[in-house]
Amino acid sequence: METQMMKRWCLVLAGLALALSAFAQQKAEPYLTVKEIPDGVVFLPPPPEDGTPQFAYDEAQYRWGKTRREGERGLRAIREATTDVDTMAAMFSGAFGLKLSRATTPKTLHLLERSIRTFRLGATRPKATYMRLRPFVFYREGTLIPAYEEEERHTGSYPSGHTVRGWGMALVLAELNPARQDTLLKAGYEWGQSRVIAGYHWQSDVDASRLLSSATFARLQSSEDYRRDFDAALEELQAVAAQQRLTWVPKPEEHHLVPDRKAVKNSPYKSHKNYGKRIAVFGGSLSVNKESDAAKQQWADLLDAEVTTYGVGGAGFSNLQGYTLQKQVEMAGVYDVYVLWASTNDYTNSRECGSWMDYTALDGYDESKLSTQCGGINYCIKTLLEKNPEAEIYFFTSLRFFGADAGHNPFSTEPNKTGKTFADYIEGQKACCAYYGIPVLDQFNLQGINEFNVDKFYVKDKLHMNEDGYRRIGPVQAAFLADGR
Repeated sequence: METQMMKRWCLVLAGLALALSAFAQQKAEPYLTVKEIPDGVVFLPPPPEDGTPQFAYDEAQYRWGKTRREGERGLRAIREATTDVDTMAAMFSGAFGLKLSRATTPKTLHLLERSIRTFRLGATRPKATYMRLRPFVFYREGTLIPAYEEEERHTGSYPSGHTVRGWGMALVLAELNPARQDTLLKAGYEWGQSRVIAGYHWQSDVDASRLLSSATFARLQSSEDYRRDFDAALEELQAVAAQQRLTWVPKPEEHHLVPDRKAVKNSPYKSHKNYGKRIAVFGGSLSVNKESDAAKQQWADLLDAEVTTYGVGGAGFSNLQGYTLQKQVEMAGVYDVYVLWASTNDYTNSRECGSWMDYTALDGYDESKLSTQCGGINYCIKTLLEKNPEAEIYFFTSLRFFGADAGHNPFSTEPNKTGKTFADYIEGQKACCAYYGIPVLDQFNLQGINEFNVDKFYVKDKLHMNEDGYRRIGPVQAAFLADGR
């Protein structure tokens, strides 16, 4: 009797599982049918033919892609070969500014899954119509990802299915969070370029895919199911952001400086590498207080640069210290130059200094090390490199402070509660940067401020500089930022 009862329950559970699975599959169906999706065969041009100027550009881009296969950009192209929606959502989380996952944001993942299926459906007819040879087949060469070559060899190259997914996800996420649209669209653009770099698609395949996804996205707006799921996802994301005490719409524009056009005319750095670039700054109060604008305005004027600060008072590199630099870099957009400006907060609040090996490939990116200063520094550098592999990253060490001997005396043996001196934290900062080859401006030793002139350049707490102090270090910082040395 007991055995029969068990069998019955197994059958009931199995039936429920099948029903739930069928329900999930039904709910994950595309929002539009093939007939409703804009027809790429009609509105897109056919792929370029051999011997045309358009195909010559495809060939040039193929050669360019091969030059990008080494280093971090090549690794990124390998990572972006995925078509799994959950993995893609996780990879777009940094650009979005909030962790996206089935566990934390299920309604958003549901919206993304149905949307991606819709975008991908739009590529079906043009692929079947043209059956264009992929570049690695055309040239009889290998790709960056050999494991997929046999599977993809006999499938059409035009348009790119990976690109319609990546660009489509960027469009949906940008609609959900308009404040992050530039960062998200940059991530979506690079997703397509990864297919050129990997050798699986021509540039014209990728370009056509962006047009196809954009057309499909416009058509999606008229889907009642899409609008209903979109509203549910937006409500979910706002609730999660509020729970995590995140600003749903970041406002770095409140700390945005532009160059004075008259001052720029006299700049001595016009021929230097970082002249005319966009700069993002991360740090604690030393990087973002009003007085610091006296230094950053000099960067803007001398380098003809737009300077945006994401810093928050009280922040440190440790994930235990305030609105950390780890969170700041996750929220940031794509810039030409990133500046990590170390505060004193990790030391004064006795967060572990850690080792330059913390949260690196050497410890398997051990997330438990993100609570140390060094682990946080390495996380920030890794995140920024993944966000924009071509960006310049520079590091400013902590400035001196004069409330304790260890704060300004490089030979002090005065430790914090972890047993480390402030000089130990400075050396830890330099060691992390040395591992990644990041240029360092040693503000602790080079600012030229000491007990004889501290009252001229610091406010009464002798921790934060006044405007005169920032005006003193601003030109030094600008000269460093001009070339990274």
